[in-house]
Amino acid sequence: MKVRTDIIRHAKTLHTWVGITSGIVLFICFFAGGLSMFQHDLSRWATPPQQQLQPIANSQYNTLIEQVQAKYPETQKSFQLNFDSKEFHYAPMQWQPPELKGQDDHGFDTHQNSMLATLNAENTLRVEQENLSKMGWLIEQLHETAGIPGTLGHHTIGMYVMGVVCVLYFLALMTGLIILLPTLVKDYFAVRAGKNKKRFWLDAHNVVGITSLPFHIIISVSVIAFAFHDVFYDAIGNLIGNDKAKAQRSAVAKVVETPVPLDIEKLLQKIKLQAPEYQVSSISFNHMDRPEKASARANLYSADQMLRGDRFDVMVFNPYLDKAPSTSNLNTSASAMDQVIRSMFSLHFGNYGGDLTRWLYLILGVGGAFLFYSGNILWIESRLKRQKNPELSPVQQRKDVRMIANLTVGACLGCILAIASSMLTGRWGYVFYAELSSLNHWLMYSYYAVFALSLIYCFAAGAAKALPQFFMAIAVVLCCLPLTSLAAIILPNSSLWASHGALWWIDITAVIFAGVFFRFYQQAKHRQQAAETGSIWSVQKD
Repeated sequence: MKVRTDIIRHAKTLHTWVGITSGIVLFICFFAGGLSMFQHDLSRWATPPQQQLQPIANSQYNTLIEQVQAKYPETQKSFQLNFDSKEFHYAPMQWQPPELKGQDDHGFDTHQNSMLATLNAENTLRVEQENLSKMGWLIEQLHETAGIPGTLGHHTIGMYVMGVVCVLYFLALMTGLIILLPTLVKDYFAVRAGKNKKRFWLDAHNVVGITSLPFHIIISVSVIAFAFHDVFYDAIGNLIGNDKAKAQRSAVAKVVETPVPLDIEKLLQKIKLQAPEYQVSSISFNHMDRPEKASARANLYSADQMLRGDRFDVMVFNPYLDKAPSTSNLNTSASAMDQVIRSMFSLHFGNYGGDLTRWLYLILGVGGAFLFYSGNILWIESRLKRQKNPELSPVQQRKDVRMIANLTVGACLGCILAIASSMLTGRWGYVFYAELSSLNHWLMYSYYAVFALSLIYCFAAGAAKALPQFFMAIAVVLCCLPLTSLAAIILPNSSLWASHGALWWIDITAVIFAGVFFRFYQQAKHRQQAAETGSIWSVQKD
């Protein structure tokens, strides 16, 4: 396909600078986003097994509620029941104590406020205050905000920043496609390794970019919608007319029927009858002391449905009324317009298709991170000055090229090292401070400390020296994760714990990635030794 030369030239300029300005924060979001597909598994992996209360049968929930409400009067108003939930998997029942003020969902929550309850084997009540890892939650926040703290209105500042970044990201995708169109067929699968490093990075960048283009378009457009949906909704509301909408708003219906007693087994059967395609993950009850205003919010999951939430569709109803719950919020009853909105959410979250889709999104997320990293490396390689005459003094590299090299290596590899270090901190923290009520502030602070130190070190030592060292450090930390589980088996009386159940896959994956990063270390070390004097990748003194 032929494209005018001036259009390609302008597209290259726009693609280059848009990519450079947004590539590093996109790297963090995509790498963390890939991991966030298993965020709840990571939280379970980082939580000691003894802090997860045992599950109970559906027939025991009524007894559990009666015992909890008798001892904790605040639960007569609101509480939550957990059944087969990926997110709320630590106890059959939980609630928020009135004296502890909960933080906003988007805040950096380092405390544990919820109370957890279950029944022991003797059918007696066991209640514990939450002391659970939020490792997965931290990774999800990095995915949403690139680690930019602070809130503005209903969202984090980082969310708004990423909305703007994704506008640039979409431009980079379109301009990159324009650049590749003339040679798309010829160069698509051509990855030419050799001495010409610029050619290698360009080929690798192009293959990853074109292969995952539909995925990247979905992510960029959906993030823009997520970041600015309040603005869109307000604009639509103004077009409709607020006064007219208020005038047409119907009054709240009064409850005239005699409320039926709360029976969890019957409630689950009622939900299953209305939504047989779903399984109930959890149900949140509110205003239970006022039957006319009581509400139950059931989170439902199905791998076969396009879900509106991260891992659930929602059914809201009054639990005291002997009526069939409405299915209007479910995908099975969605209108054509609502299906479009749902697909935007579901395609971004990857919450359809079960574990196969999650693994695919993990690969696409890591591949996306490589796309942005390789884009920056390609920019650096294109601007390196090389001394062709060995008899002359070494060339001096531009300051902006050195700065981008240091920033790319320090931020991108520093992010990976910081996440791995936080995971290790979560496993060893209880060994040194067994009485800690929460390790989540350690998880958060260790991430930012390692990330900041990585940036500082890279600018102080230079990208050439730091690059292989970061690769080796990441490989070592990743190896320590399965070794921690092994140490827990050898030393059963320590505060360590081994990965249990299906969570062994996290340790196995850590070993695989440790091997990958060790290979990267070998390649970076070889590049460092082979680089000519004066190159950004050389540690030889001029």
